[in-house]
Amino acid sequence: MILKKLREDRHLSQEQLATMSGLSIRTIQRIESGSRASVESLKSLASVLQTSISTLEQEIIVIDKTSDKWKSLPLLFRLNFVGSEIGWLGLSRREHWAKGEKQTAMFGLALLPFGLMEPGLAVGGLLMLNIAYLLSLVTRKGDQYSIW
Repeated sequence: MILKKLREDRHLSQEQLATMSGLSIRTIQRIESGSRASVESLKSLASVLQTSISTLEQEIIVIDKTSDKWKSLPLLFRLNFVGSEIGWLGLSRREHWAKGEKQTAMFGLALLPFGLMEPGLAVGGLLMLNIAYLLSLVTRKGDQYSIW
């Protein structure tokens, strides 16, 4: 959702927005992290931020790679988003990174028991778990750098 960007553009903290909208801080945090919001919550937020509910439901699909904030990020981190301007790849969406993390972790865990019969499968399982960990790092750093 675009809520975090709208809040930051108005120089409001999560606490301030929660007070002004009558919602809890935890609700604001959940909505900003991508959870679905109720219609009542969206109405309250739209009123405070002087925008429409449909605007609040939009996702930030493209990462602004021309901003100074983006250019100040570590190069190794920025390389993870090469091709993010191609919509169907989904590299600019947090939920796709999180989904990839879960899928590789589950696949890695599923391979590990078969490593008792074939050692190569255990190696593959451990490799998949390491990839899941790297995907989680990118997701968490994206949260930390507020690029979503």
